Amino acid sequence: MSQDKNNIINHAQLDWSDQSEPFSTQFDDIYFNNDHGADESEYVFFSGNDLANRWQTSNSEQFCIAETGFGSGLNFLTSALKFEEFQAKNPTTQLKRLHFISFELYPLELEAIQTTLDKFTQFSDLSSQLIQQYPLPLVGCHRLTFNQGEIILDLWFGDINQQIDNLTGHLTGIVDAWYLDGFNPHKNPEMWHQALFQKMFSLSKPAATLATFTAAGFVRRALIEAGFSMSKRKGYGKKREMLVGIAQHEAVQQKQVEKTDVAIIGGGIAGLCTALSLAKRRNKVTVYCADEQLGIGASGNLQGALYPLLNQQHDELSQLFANAYQYALNFYKQVNQQVPFSHQFNGLLQLAYDQTSHRKLENINKAQLPHSLVKWLTENQTNTLAGLPIGHQSLYYPGAGWLSPRELINSLSKILKALPNVQILCDHHIDSVGQSNDGLNDWILTTNASKQHQATTLKHQCIVIAAGMETLKFNQCRAVPLSAARGQVSHVPSNDNLASLKLTLCHEGYLTPTMQGQHCMGATFKRHDDSIEYREIEQQENHQKLKKCISDQPWVDTIVINDQAHIATRTTTRDHFPYLGELTDYEQLKQDYQAGIKTNSKLPMLSNAYLITGLGSRGLCSGPLLAEILASKINNESLPIASSIYKKMQIPRQWLSYISKNKPLKE
Repeated sequence: MSQDKNNIINHAQLDWSDQSEPFSTQFDDIYFNNDHGADESEYVFFSGNDLANRWQTSNSEQFCIAETGFGSGLNFLTSALKFEEFQAKNPTTQLKRLHFISFELYPLELEAIQTTLDKFTQFSDLSSQLIQQYPLPLVGCHRLTFNQGEIILDLWFGDINQQIDNLTGHLTGIVDAWYLDGFNPHKNPEMWHQALFQKMFSLSKPAATLATFTAAGFVRRALIEAGFSMSKRKGYGKKREMLVGIAQHEAVQQKQVEKTDVAIIGGGIAGLCTALSLAKRRNKVTVYCADEQLGIGASGNLQGALYPLLNQQHDELSQLFANAYQYALNFYKQVNQQVPFSHQFNGLLQLAYDQTSHRKLENINKAQLPHSLVKWLTENQTNTLAGLPIGHQSLYYPGAGWLSPRELINSLSKILKALPNVQILCDHHIDSVGQSNDGLNDWILTTNASKQHQATTLKHQCIVIAAGMETLKFNQCRAVPLSAARGQVSHVPSNDNLASLKLTLCHEGYLTPTMQGQHCMGATFKRHDDSIEYREIEQQENHQKLKKCISDQPWVDTIVINDQAHIATRTTTRDHFPYLGELTDYEQLKQDYQAGIKTNSKLPMLSNAYLITGLGSRGLCSGPLLAEILASKINNESLPIASSIYKKMQIPRQWLSYISKNKPLKE
C-alpha cells in the first residue's frame, strides 16, 4: 500500500557514531554534535533571530516560531528553555505564550529521542514533558502543551511541502521567526527550494526573521526571490558563514477585533474543555449551564470508553480521531495531575464477535497503523489480556481504556474555578441569543427566570454554543442537521467473576472494569429519541447484547441486572464529523440562495459566534482537541488540524450540499 494513500509515516533510519551521535542513513548527515549541539542551536537559531531582544520589546501576547525540521527537538527545547528564563526574569511582560511549529517527515522513534536528549541535562524538565507526550508516527498535527499551556508545540508529521499548506492565519501572517534546519541542502533538496520559501514568506508577519546554518548561494538567492532580505553572519565554531534574513513586505491593514470576553453556553465536557483552552490564553470566560449542576447529560456517565474511531483508508475521519485520541490522553493525564479523577488507560479490546465485526476490524488492521496505537490479537491473547474467557479475536488499543466523565467534570470545574478569569454559572438557562445594535456586534444573551434567578440579559463579545441538542433551540442554529440518540447505561454490581475483568470490552456495546464496586454496561442507541426516562427493557437489552457478543461464557450469566442506570441524549451527525467552528449566517445564506446569488468561497458568517456540537458517542476522544482547535480559532492562531479535516467539520457543509443539488433549504 502506498504511503500517500494510507498516510503512513516512517521513522528515521539511524546509526550511532562512536561518540553516540545520531546519524541519518537516509540523508548521510549527523543530527548534531554532542559537545556543542545545544550551543550551536542557541547561536544559529535563537541568536540568529535576535529573539532575546525581540521578546523584550514585544507588544503581543504570543510569539510564533516555525521550524522546517524537528529532528531530535533540540532547537525547540533550546527556545523553550530560553522562554522559561525570559518569563522568570520578566513576570510583568505582555508576552505570555510561545507557539512553536515544526515539521518532520521522518520522526525519531521514542527510544531514540530519549537516548538523544539524555545527554542534555539542562532540558531535563522540558524533555521529560516532550517524551511523555511524544506522538505516534501518524500523519498530521500533534499538539503538545508545556507549562500549563504557556508553551505550545505543534509537531506536523509528513512532507513539509504539503503540510505547510495546513497552517492557518490572517492577512497579517502568523510566524514571527523561522528556523531553517534540515540536513545539508545538497543532500536533502526537498526542504530547500523556491516554492517552499515562497510559502514561508506568505505565512510570515511583517518583519518576521529567519536564520539557517547554511550559507549556500542557491539557498540565499531563492530566499531573496521569495521576498526575504538576506545577509551573512559568522557561522558557529569552525563554520565560516550562516544566513539570516527578514521578511520584506508591507503590513496589511486589518482591523483586529478583540474577543477577550467569551460566553460558553453548555456545561458538559465540550464546554468545559473549551473554557479551559480559552482560559489558558487569558480570555475572560463565563460558562452558562442550564442545569443546577454541571455535566448532568451525556457528560455525566459513571464510566465511558476512550478509544479512536479508525478505518482502513485512514482518511480524514480516521486521522481526526487518531490524533484527537493522542491529544486526549495527554490532556486527561495533565488534568489528573492537578485534580485526580477515576480512570484506567491500561488498554481496550474491540471484539470481533461475528462475521461483520470481524471483517470491519480486519480492515482497520490492514491500514498498517502503528501497533502502539492498535494491533490484532488472537483469541488466546484476547482472553489473557481481558482476564476473563472471551472466545473472540480482537483489536487491542494499548493506551486506551476508560475514565469517569462524572469525576472528570468535577476535576475540570475545580481547575476552572481556581482561575481568576473564569466564572461558572449553573441554573442559568439561556433562552435566546442575538447581536446588539450598538455597532460593536456584541452578543446579548437572554435568560429565563428560575428558582434562584430572575430573567435578565447579559452581554459578551463572543459566544460559543456547546449545548448538545439544546443547540437547535437557538434561532441561529435551528437548521443545523443534528440528531438525538438516547443512550441508557446500566450500572451493575461487581462479583467474583466480573472483578477479574482487566480491560474495557467493546462489542455492540461496552463493559468496563470495576469502579467503586460497579461496572458500566451499555449502551443503548435509540435514534431520534430524546427521552431520559428509565426503561427496564433497555437494562435487559444491554445484557442481551453482551450475551449475544460473548456467548457460551458462564461469567456473562452471573451479571445481575437492577434499576441502576444513567440515561442521556447523545448529539449525533450523519457523517460522524462534529460541527465545529464559526457559525454561518443561515438566514443570509438562504436569502442569497433564493435570490440566485451563487455561493462563493466567502460564506456569510455571524461575527464572533462559534459552535461545538455533534460529538456523538466519541466525545471523550474528540472533545479536548476540538476545544483546543476552537480556542485557537477564536484567538487567531494556526489550528492544530489539517485544513481538509477542519473543512469536513464546517457548519454549513450539508446546507452547501443541498445548494449544489438545487434542493430547498429549511425554513
